[in-house]
Amino acid sequence: MARGQAQRRRHAQSHARKSARSAEDLMFFPKLRRRAKWVFLLLAIAFGIGFVAFGVGTGVSGTSLGDVLRDLIGQQSTERSIDDARKNALAHPKDANAQFAYANALQASGRTQEAITALEAYTALKPKDVDALRQLANLWGSVANKARQEKQVASAQATEASAASSIAVPNSAFLRDVEQNKIAQTLAQQANARASAAASRAQTAAGSQQRVYEQLTLLVPDDPSIFLSLGIAAQEANDAESAIAAYQTFLDLAPNDPSAAQVQQQIDFLKQQLKANPSLQQSG
Repeated sequence: MARGQAQRRRHAQSHARKSARSAEDLMFFPKLRRRAKWVFLLLAIAFGIGFVAFGVGTGVSGTSLGDVLRDLIGQQSTERSIDDARKNALAHPKDANAQFAYANALQASGRTQEAITALEAYTALKPKDVDALRQLANLWGSVANKARQEKQVASAQATEASAASSIAVPNSAFLRDVEQNKIAQTLAQQANARASAAASRAQTAAGSQQRVYEQLTLLVPDDPSIFLSLGIAAQEANDAESAIAAYQTFLDLAPNDPSAAQVQQQIDFLKQQLKANPSLQQSG
């Protein structure tokens, strides 16, 4: 009798386990978990690839592989556009629109000096295009500004090297040999040479900008801003006489301008310079 009861209990427990499994099979989430585990795995792999390649979830822009690829594709597209514009400009040297398109393509890519050459070709064909001449003057101004920044950097480096060379001669024989080699002095000389070359480039660019503004004054003789810009460019080009004349014309056209007092100060300063150094007069 006891044996029969034990068998009935085992049978009841087995039936209960089967019923539980059957009930679990009918539940949505356990069923989904078992049958969709490979889908979850594929989604995890896809997310991992996106995380690495495209920066998904990183919160950092411009550093992912996707950004690099997009930049590379954009660069290649820009280079193709420039190459197409260049070929068109070379094929049609008398086509002002082709020269202008080439100049704009170069400027957009940051190739300023080449853009200047192309824009000068355009203005030679369209010498009365005021907007293009303003654009050309601005490009020359950016070249001059860059050269002045390079001069400042080189001058600072020369100052640092000179300060190092002024340190007292050390007691160590090795350090005395180093000092005798004039390493710091050589570095200072090289930095000074770079500063001088940059200053020369800045002055040359300012002179080119000055000539463009002189063209503009003939086309727009009643615009005070052009004369003010001409005065600044001439002053940067060390043409004090032309700068004074341009500043004076600006004051005649705009005597009540907020910058009139400062402009007058520049005129007085340049006149003092001319007295002390007549070589600042216009050479041509």
